[in-house]
Amino acid sequence: MGCVIDRLKTAAIGLDPLDIETLWKKLYERAFVWEPGGSCVCGISAVEVACWDIRGKAERVPVAELLGGAKLRRIQAYASDLHWDAPSFMAQQSTKYVDNGFQCVKTHIGAQRDEDLRRLEAIRHAIGPQVKLMIDLNTGLERDESLKRITQYLPFDPFWIEEPIMPYDVEGHGWLRKNLKIPIAVGENLYTTHGFAAMLSGGGCDYVMPDVSRSGGIHQTQLIYQLAEADKVKCSPHNFCTGVGLAATLHVMAAMPAMEWLEYDPTGTSVYDELFVEPLEVKDGFVTVPTLPGLGVRVTEEVLLKYAA
Repeated sequence: MGCVIDRLKTAAIGLDPLDIETLWKKLYERAFVWEPGGSCVCGISAVEVACWDIRGKAERVPVAELLGGAKLRRIQAYASDLHWDAPSFMAQQSTKYVDNGFQCVKTHIGAQRDEDLRRLEAIRHAIGPQVKLMIDLNTGLERDESLKRITQYLPFDPFWIEEPIMPYDVEGHGWLRKNLKIPIAVGENLYTTHGFAAMLSGGGCDYVMPDVSRSGGIHQTQLIYQLAEADKVKCSPHNFCTGVGLAATLHVMAAMPAMEWLEYDPTGTSVYDELFVEPLEVKDGFVTVPTLPGLGVRVTEEVLLKYAA
């Protein structure tokens, strides 16, 4: 990561943070010859998101206003995540999420496959038939076994299957989608419009999941959404770990209301609350969009020291 920071720092110094499109192109062109995705694009995403925050503060408006205006003030969220644990514990946690107003929960399975059906049975029983259940496999299945295993999940009425196989197996995603009646969501491991265009043209998904902090930043997320919309594919951004990413995702979704389902971590493990200038409002499964200039977050020295590696 130090290599990425050094390269981006060298390329970024002297560029105009208010000319975000030019800045992004220069950073990406500099990086493309050695890493067109992965940690490089994550680094560019961080710089680009910071520039939107700078511009919003300079113009004294929330970032959503820079993106065309906030059409929504609250974004519906799903509770993410339930991880590979005892079925009884996962059921207990999912009940808490529903009691707090979330109408959709997501669980990871696939790491310990012998227990997966018991986990799903326990969660579905706990949340009842009306609450949506998303299943995230984290690219854990081989193409040949994916259809068999996912078919076993059908009795639990999953809302979508997320990342069932390796993200660059576009052909495999297309094949799986043709043979399943469950929507497929993919995208947290794809980078920029180039990575998503291949998946969309191959008919590999029903939902794209660009991550503002990973896929290239705010503007790339907008462009990915537009690509998906043209192909009649829905967009539900991936979001995890920090309040910066959450704030940026909220602003994008507020300005582009056809996006669906904000990913929200209710476990307390993500660094959310400490980064928001005003208290983050989460109520009845909805998260309120910040209204302060910029993103509505700040990264203090205290927070940096607290979470320093």
